[in-house]
Amino acid sequence: MPGLLLEKEPEIVPLPPKVPEYGFVVFHQSVELDIDFTTQSLTGRVEITILPQSKDLRTIKLDARQCTIPQNKVLVNGAAATHTYEDRFKGLEIPEYFHWAAEQHEMQKGRLKPLLDDTRGNGDLVITLPENFRVEEVDPFSESAASALAQRAVGAVARIQSIIGEASGVVGTPKTAVEQSVRFQPLVISIPFAITKFREGLHFVGLKEGDARFPHVYTKHHMDPGVASCIFPCVDDPAMRCTWELSIRCSRTLEDALKRHSAKDAKTMQQSKKTQFHGIVKGSQEVEEYEFPLNNDEKLLEMVVVCSGDQTNEDIDLDDSTKKIVKFTCGTEVAAQHIGFAVGPFEQVDLAEFREDEDDEKLGSAQSVPIFGYCLPGRAQELRNTCLPMAHAIDWFSLKFGSFPFPFGYKMVFIDDQISDVEHTASLSLCSTRLLFPEAILDPLEDNYRILAHAVASQWIGVNIIPSQKADRWVVVGLSHYMTALFMKALFGNNEFAFRQKVLADRLVELDINRPSLHSLGETLHLGSFEYDFMALKASLVLFILDKRIMKAQGSTGMDRVITKLFFAANTNSETVLSTESFRKSCERYTKYRATEPFWNQWILNAGCPRFSVAQKMNKKRLCVEMTISQKQDTLPTQRTLEKGSFLREFKEEINGVYAGEIQPVFQGPLTIRIHEADGTPYEHIVELREGVGRFEIPYNTKYKRLKRSRRAKERANATAGADIIGDNHEDVLIYCLGDVLQSQDEVREWGLQDWDAETETRMDLESYEWIRIDSDFEWVCEKSFLSMPSYMYVSQLQQDRDVVAQQESMMFLKAMPAHPLAATFLIRTLDDRRYFHGIRTMAAECLAKQATVETNWLGMKQLEKEFHKLFSYEGDVVPRPNDFSDRQSYKIECIIPEAMAKIRDPYGKCPRHARQFILDLLNFNDNEANDYSDNFKVARLLTALTESLLPVKASRNELHFGDDDEDDEPKQFLISVIEALDRYGRMDEWIESYHNIYTVTVLECKKRLMKAGVIPINPLEFAQHLHGGTSDEVRLKAFEAFSDLGLLKNGAISSLLLNVLSTDPSPYVRKRLFEIFCSGLAIIAFGENKMAEATTTAIEPDTLIIEQEASLEARKAHIARTTTIDGALTALREELQGDPKLKDALWKAVSSPLITLSEQTDLLDICWILYEPKDCMLITMQYPRYWAAENLGKGQIVFRRTEKVRTIPRKKLKTTKAISAPNPMPVPPTVAPIRLAVPGAMKPPKRPHPQEGPQTSKLDGQPLKKKILTLKLHNKAKLEEITKSPPNPTQVRGKSASYQGSPAPKASPAPKSSLKVSASPTPQKPPESPVPAAVPAAGPAVVKARKPLPESRKPLPDSAPNPATKKPSIVLKLKTNKLPSKSSPSL
Repeated sequence: MPGLLLEKEPEIVPLPPKVPEYGFVVFHQSVELDIDFTTQSLTGRVEITILPQSKDLRTIKLDARQCTIPQNKVLVNGAAATHTYEDRFKGLEIPEYFHWAAEQHEMQKGRLKPLLDDTRGNGDLVITLPENFRVEEVDPFSESAASALAQRAVGAVARIQSIIGEASGVVGTPKTAVEQSVRFQPLVISIPFAITKFREGLHFVGLKEGDARFPHVYTKHHMDPGVASCIFPCVDDPAMRCTWELSIRCSRTLEDALKRHSAKDAKTMQQSKKTQFHGIVKGSQEVEEYEFPLNNDEKLLEMVVVCSGDQTNEDIDLDDSTKKIVKFTCGTEVAAQHIGFAVGPFEQVDLAEFREDEDDEKLGSAQSVPIFGYCLPGRAQELRNTCLPMAHAIDWFSLKFGSFPFPFGYKMVFIDDQISDVEHTASLSLCSTRLLFPEAILDPLEDNYRILAHAVASQWIGVNIIPSQKADRWVVVGLSHYMTALFMKALFGNNEFAFRQKVLADRLVELDINRPSLHSLGETLHLGSFEYDFMALKASLVLFILDKRIMKAQGSTGMDRVITKLFFAANTNSETVLSTESFRKSCERYTKYRATEPFWNQWILNAGCPRFSVAQKMNKKRLCVEMTISQKQDTLPTQRTLEKGSFLREFKEEINGVYAGEIQPVFQGPLTIRIHEADGTPYEHIVELREGVGRFEIPYNTKYKRLKRSRRAKERANATAGADIIGDNHEDVLIYCLGDVLQSQDEVREWGLQDWDAETETRMDLESYEWIRIDSDFEWVCEKSFLSMPSYMYVSQLQQDRDVVAQQESMMFLKAMPAHPLAATFLIRTLDDRRYFHGIRTMAAECLAKQATVETNWLGMKQLEKEFHKLFSYEGDVVPRPNDFSDRQSYKIECIIPEAMAKIRDPYGKCPRHARQFILDLLNFNDNEANDYSDNFKVARLLTALTESLLPVKASRNELHFGDDDEDDEPKQFLISVIEALDRYGRMDEWIESYHNIYTVTVLECKKRLMKAGVIPINPLEFAQHLHGGTSDEVRLKAFEAFSDLGLLKNGAISSLLLNVLSTDPSPYVRKRLFEIFCSGLAIIAFGENKMAEATTTAIEPDTLIIEQEASLEARKAHIARTTTIDGALTALREELQGDPKLKDALWKAVSSPLITLSEQTDLLDICWILYEPKDCMLITMQYPRYWAAENLGKGQIVFRRTEKVRTIPRKKLKTTKAISAPNPMPVPPTVAPIRLAVPGAMKPPKRPHPQEGPQTSKLDGQPLKKKILTLKLHNKAKLEEITKSPPNPTQVRGKSASYQGSPAPKASPAPKSSLKVSASPTPQKPPESPVPAAVPAAGPAVVKARKPLPESRKPLPDSAPNPATKKPSIVLKLKTNKLPSKSSPSL
């Protein structure tokens, strides 16, 4: 038994998250900014008001990146304070003397580690309070303690205390608000700064050569801290929230903003900025030269400043009439990362004009929130159409959940090049211009409305309310998307909402395999947008099913009440921090629902979705339905085929150690079972799932026999007699069930319809119930499969259940059924019935394509064609009518039928001729002249359908031909017609630009697919012509995507071109998309798709019989490994590409680009990690020493200066000294020409060399080397005698004391195997100490030289190396010298 106790592993208790320690609280910050468009620079000043939390506060640490802060200009309460500033962002720049390559990726990662770590409370800017400065206490009962300043501090301190308490696991409450807030006098810190080069923080648009867009600038944002400090010094911590004042100085007009300066004037202004750096530069005289080409109207465009907060003032600068100063205030406390602005020639649109009268009456004029939209010139009409429902959205959220947190108004500004569609800041949403669409465009309407509605919802939850820790982000993300879904439900209807929720739930079941839990996912959002997308998908669905369970258990109170209470507390009590546990307690408190703990454990703290397998049986003796529900989520296959779209996520999670959550064998909770019994009445039964296999007996209620089919048919006929169910009055017609169209004998014969046979009718009459639904109330996100429910029950559910979710489940069953005329009958009736939701009708059209087979005599194809002509062609003719998209549901059906026709295949894997010609005729007869809406998307979908019809599906191995006769020339002629159509529409964008160049993008996509399938030969020039400058971003990206998907990244020239654009393009959106495309191309190479394509497209002579042989066992194993495991894929990718020198050089040039951001460089270094083994050595270039000149000024003053003359040989010949023989001398290694730096581990400083390492003598070109002896003045003779009398100790190495500050020592004599410390920092470093040989026992008497002790402190010489106590830390490398360079060597 004791042995068992020894084998038991101790329980690992996770450490609490790091709590930043500041020593103060920020509650107000004032920011002054001066933006210069011509130089793309920023100067300014910040004033941060803090409340000390301790009397002993001596240093203040703030966050600041990529800026310059002048010395002696930082003020604390008006007094100058010393500061130290080390910009960690310089780690992105690789020094020129580092000859690194892709193998040194680990070294660069080591340099970036300080930027990637949590720097909260450990900022780069450290301000030391003056020595005579004291933090003064305040009488809490004095008048000053009750000032408005102290009142604002109450919420700040309470918030910090609550965050610290939640992070440490102990909720701490301050003693009293007054005591905590006004114990000490506030301090005002003033910091001037300037930024001349932006990697992060701000983005300028339209200022590059050849960029014809309107110039503007805007802030960049990220969920993690670190971006706000790239714009101005602050405390870049989401928990440190305060009020704000912002003053932005910019040019008045576009003409003023684009004036350039002459070279002489620019130099004068630069010097002026240096001398006046303590404030914003004013009064500079500009020379109006080299203006950008602007017409007169463009020159007069007013520069508009859109910023977080309420605009309070806008004045012309008194010192420079071409400038203006705009001021804003934000009285709501927000974090620095939620302060944003944009400056440009924007047009303002008042979106309140679209506010509905009903909402205005309910809110009242006092509660109505002003809402404005801003866009670049010429796009105001697009903005009105895009933001049409936004006023209704903000009113709807205010009425349902609480008042808007920023009462001064809400603004939306649309800018170019933004990576994400929307960035959320206080009272301002920065939206991408990709979201704008004109009134004539229909397709992006729903998606763009949803994105913008989420931007509005994020103002309540996401900006005003923030997560406590990273692990709590799912609450904020989930609530904002859940609120958005509720608004879209009110906007588009219940069916649209329910159908989309069901589709998303099915998608989540597919994705939530080997993924982390929601709670742990918050730590990995920085890896990529794929993690955020998964969190948004799952978190909103989890809250949706939680609302369903609360509503069923407690009645009317659901998540709406919880959200309302949270917003009320945030607006009144400043409770703006939300954690997972506090949210759970809020759900219990406000809804009285007590089952939140098991729900949290299953859906939030653990991963995966349940998969139910249901078996039912009617027990007539006991008059009950016996049901067995089994959970099968733990029986999923362990190996899944990797997908190209998930490769980026897979290798990112592999690198960062993100592991899947543990599979839950059992999900517990209530489950609703609805049985539609024989009399048509639905009966609901709630069972509790507690085990993996649950057996339940559901009571049966109906005592009458099931109605006969013949009798039901008569009732249908009577109900629909004389009624036009296809007309506009279909909603008022009393019907028996859906899908009861095409019932006449002529229609049945014309459409080839069939009904149930007699045997099936008999079985249906004997059934005791119509159908059974599991989870009828949508309380689970799960997969459900019935083992024994017959097909006619699914048909009954499709036709008689009004719930669109039930109809979707029936359609999923029919989609999996084999081709049969009976299935085609129900599908075409579903497609023809307008009472069905359009999503169900489109699913029916897609399913009909599978019913078009030889066995069914192509019934599905005929029915699809007939349905199209019935709905969209002239009566009695096959010629389609002109386009009319006024009915959006009909428009969706009109687009889906050709796409379904294109997926029909004959037994040989090709699309039938009739189906192909049908699609081509639709394209040729397309007429959009009388239509009010654009047909861009319809034409694009027809081109895609034509391409789909040409793609062959792999036929059976036993087939020797593909169906078409060899003498038939129709396929070739059809291919020529399709290529001509593609080229025709591809040229149309050159004359009339389509929406987002969709014609050109679609043509490139179609040609890429044809090339990849081997239908047409691969021609890279087809895509390369679209890569020149001036081409739209979407077209360029599609061209690069074609290179990637065709496997052309193995070509060094193409991969180098992609990486070059990836690292030099000024648009961050293009760079991000190109990186995703590059990873997609790497996935294709890793999976071996190009090799399989080469094997299948090998040139084959005509009339040749092909005999396929099975691949070898080893090759099959390798293929399985590279396509099912990420390790196998990465190994295969490394073998494929590591020998390509062009790719390696291009990859490292991309890493060294001065334009990329921190996250982009990290992504590229991850690619280097995949392809190349890390090396711990490198080449460096060191400068020759220069001569120094000294000038004696008299009176003991000597001035030293460095000259331009360099020294390539020693000034004096060095004397050689006889090396002390070592007991076991090491052999001299073979000589190698270059000097290499060996870096053990991740750039760790080497240990101090042992005195006995290596011989101490060497020769340089035959010349003996000398030791340089430094003679120092003797201060302590007693110490010298003590040292000389002490016995030698060869094994003891004397260590340096902590207080020791060594002076620069002379350089040690080089040796074939010696160790030399050099600094890897560009700053001058202190030369290393020469090792002192230790005394060793020898045969003869050893001569011991007396060493004079060094003085305790020495004054440094002018321009000498800085004191180690004050110099910046640098990386110390260990130099391994294998061969000494010659005298003519350009570097050491």
